[in-house]
Amino acid sequence: MKYKLIFAPLIVFSVQIIANRTLAQEIKKDSIVPPQKDAVAFAKSICGAGNFTQKKGVITCNTCPSFTGYRDGTGTLTSVVYGSFTKAGTREALVDLSDCEPHAGNWGGTVLLRRTNNGWSRVRYESGFRSNMCLKITNRTGRNSVICQGSYTGMGYLITWLDKLEFNSTKTTNTNLLKLESNTGSCRPPYYEMLIQDFKLQDTNQDKIPDLFVKVSEARGANNTNISGSDGCVEPRLTKPKYHQLTFLSNGNLSFRPTTKTANLIKLLTVQQ
Repeated sequence: MKYKLIFAPLIVFSVQIIANRTLAQEIKKDSIVPPQKDAVAFAKSICGAGNFTQKKGVITCNTCPSFTGYRDGTGTLTSVVYGSFTKAGTREALVDLSDCEPHAGNWGGTVLLRRTNNGWSRVRYESGFRSNMCLKITNRTGRNSVICQGSYTGMGYLITWLDKLEFNSTKTTNTNLLKLESNTGSCRPPYYEMLIQDFKLQDTNQDKIPDLFVKVSEARGANNTNISGSDGCVEPRLTKPKYHQLTFLSNGNLSFRPTTKTANLIKLLTVQQ
């Protein structure tokens, strides 16, 4: 999911931006660090031959590709998810490209590549979509899609989400499954912190089709929150987190729906104090 926030005339603290970059480069699930042989081939297709360097296993575009938002910056190939995304049987890869978009573009995007007899070639670029924390799912025809965790920090708010993305030959379809928000850096009490702790595929209803299982945490401002600092900002003091289990049932064709219990929990988690 791409979030373009409207920024009021407030100062966005640098620590928030640093935290966002750290989150964005964490690699989990079916997203992996590409093998060096593939990484070099990916770089030739994405960065351009002669426009990348390799140091300690990390490949960086010396200049961000012209199809990105930061054409004069440098970008890093962070992770890859292998699969058959546009058609069953094709050899394709989703490569996370970091630092080639501004903050509003979530610091990067994802390049869809396809393997042919001539090597890896670029199919298209999805600005703002980060693919460094994704699960790969397969439908009945053998085509893959991904469920990915994303995050965005701005004005003291942290937004985390799970999106399901399907790819065809010409476009990408993005379906949001869950979005949670925290405001502990906003100086705007009452405070709350809703976080995605983990997500995985497992057959929860015994129909032999993997469903989506999500673990989330909920913490809210305690009653003894105190004011600190000359600016009158209220220091966040949260209650001990509560943990919830959310279940999204799959129909076996890349579609997920929340159970009734999960839908009710989501309403409670997304309606803030």
